Amino acid sequence: MNKYVVWIVSVCMGLAVTALIFVQAYWIKNAWQVKEQQFDQLVSRLMIEIAREVEQREATKLINHQKDPLSTDTGFFALPRPDLARRNISSTTETPGEDSEGMRIDHDRKPKMNEWLKNRREFVDRVIAGMILVSPEIEKRVSVTEMEEVIHKLLRENGIESPFEYAVLRFNNEVAFSSATYNPAAEAEFFKVQLFPEDVFFNANFLSIYFPDKKNMIFKSLSYLAISSLVLSLAIVVSFTITIVIVFRQKRLSDIRSDFVSNMTHELKTPISTISLASQMLGDKSIPNEVKRTEHISKIISEECRRLGNQVEKVLQTAVFDKGKLKLRLNEVDMHEIISGVIDNFSIQVRNRNGKISTTFRAENHVLNADQVHITNVLSNLLDNAIKYCNINPEIHIETTDKGDFFLVSVRDNGIGISKADQKRVFEKFYRVPTGNVHTVKGFGLGLSYVKMIMEEHHGYVDVESELYKGSKFKLYLPLTDHGNDAEN
Repeated sequence: MNKYVVWIVSVCMGLAVTALIFVQAYWIKNAWQVKEQQFDQLVSRLMIEIAREVEQREATKLINHQKDPLSTDTGFFALPRPDLARRNISSTTETPGEDSEGMRIDHDRKPKMNEWLKNRREFVDRVIAGMILVSPEIEKRVSVTEMEEVIHKLLRENGIESPFEYAVLRFNNEVAFSSATYNPAAEAEFFKVQLFPEDVFFNANFLSIYFPDKKNMIFKSLSYLAISSLVLSLAIVVSFTITIVIVFRQKRLSDIRSDFVSNMTHELKTPISTISLASQMLGDKSIPNEVKRTEHISKIISEECRRLGNQVEKVLQTAVFDKGKLKLRLNEVDMHEIISGVIDNFSIQVRNRNGKISTTFRAENHVLNADQVHITNVLSNLLDNAIKYCNINPEIHIETTDKGDFFLVSVRDNGIGISKADQKRVFEKFYRVPTGNVHTVKGFGLGLSYVKMIMEEHHGYVDVESELYKGSKFKLYLPLTDHGNDAEN
């Protein structure tokens, strides 16, 4: 897939995910505003009901206070209704024999009716006077207990369980009484309503209420919607991120694979072409035997076959690592002898480049358990890179030293160096460091990944110090004790 297509698809997916998250946030915000408006409307309505309830309770107390004086000896509650009295009077006139008795009864009830009407007028007058001539002090009209009881009752009946703070205020906003933790400077929305709004002769008093946990209460009511939206958005973002990472990784692997095939073709084609050319020279009868330089040609064929074998071996070794079938053959080896042998193998190449290889053997413990073949390949890879990635006369220095429980081998060169960004990826499989002006460097990008894998199989590790255009220094740490539990002896 073209990299531009990948980027376009990634940007489109990113915009779609971002838009979806914004839509989710927009709907949650709207739901929050709706819930808040509903709550405010409900509380505003309840404030009016609270004021009405307080006023009705005051009227009830006044009526109950005026009830006893009406209970006279005349029997206020025992008096017959006027319509029943009239009906009894009219019924007596229909019987001639009982006319005098009916008149007597009517004569006895009139004083009682007049007294009942008089007491009723006095009762109503006293109630009205009590309502008008109330105390101007709000504390005497409604108590703290009564106010809290009314507020709790109406809020609970309407499904509001959130804690609240209240205060009863005088006309000048002075607090008459309040809840224990009422704070007039609290950062909350205050709901106010006038108490006893029908008062004519007194200044107005107000009830003020606020809910300190209003936002938490609204959030709890929206928690299911918010959490489900958050989980959905998070799942989409994670899925999108994983998808993009996989796409770019597959794109990178595709590029690496293409580069690997191209490099492998060149790496294998070059020795094959050289061997083919040398074979043709040996088989050409037109060239005299004394001119053919058979020994030289056979050496070329041998060298190219070795080179071809090494390249194939690298690919095979990588395949073995991928399948997890590698078994080390650990034996006691002298690392100084192995290093000297590798240097001998590369001495001709270094002399041809007018370079040199120097050594400093400081390690006292240089005999350890290791796989001689793989350790030799590791050192060969490092020397090969030091020669290939150098655009001047190569100068290589190999040093050994004891480093705690490790045997340390460092290989320093004067090559083109490795940038900080490339140092993080230099041990990745198939990754090749850009060579700058060195255009003749070929390879599979397997050498350093092979070095890292072999060192880890030996329970050691590899490190690199480098600066661009100033050379590199690779450090191999091999444990002095035998950790090869998985090795095949």
